[in-house]
Amino acid sequence: MSKLLPDIDDLTRPFWDAAQQRRLVMQRCTDCGAFVWHPQPWCRACYGQRLAWQPLAGTGELFTYSVVHYAPLPGYADEVPYVLATVRLTEGPQMMTNLIGCDWREVRIGQPVELRWEERTGGFLVPQFTPV
Repeated sequence: MSKLLPDIDDLTRPFWDAAQQRRLVMQRCTDCGAFVWHPQPWCRACYGQRLAWQPLAGTGELFTYSVVHYAPLPGYADEVPYVLATVRLTEGPQMMTNLIGCDWREVRIGQPVELRWEERTGGFLVPQFTPV
C-alpha cells in the first residue's frame, strides 16, 4: 500500500497544480494582506472574499513537532519514526508538514528548514521540509 494522496477539489486545485510544478503557493487576502491556510473561500482575518494565490519562498523555521512512532496506515510503515511538524514560513504563516531527510533525535524547535518535494504514487508531488 502506498501513502495517501490528497482529495483535490475546486478550492484546493490551484495549490496542488502549483505543487506539481514544484511551486509552493498560499492564498493571501487582497483586502487585508492576511495569508489563508488551508485554502478557504474567504479570509479568516477580515472575511473578505478577494483571495489570490501568492508564491512562497519555501523557507522557514520549525515551530513545533511530534515524532510519530506508529504508522497510521501500511504505506507509512517504512517511514516510522517520522516527524510531523508545523513550520513557520519566512513570509509568516504556519503550515503543517513532515520533516524529511533528518534524524528525528536531532530535530530542534527554531531550526531553519527548507522545502523539498516528496514524490508519491504516479509521480504526484507533496511539499515537505528538511532541516537546513
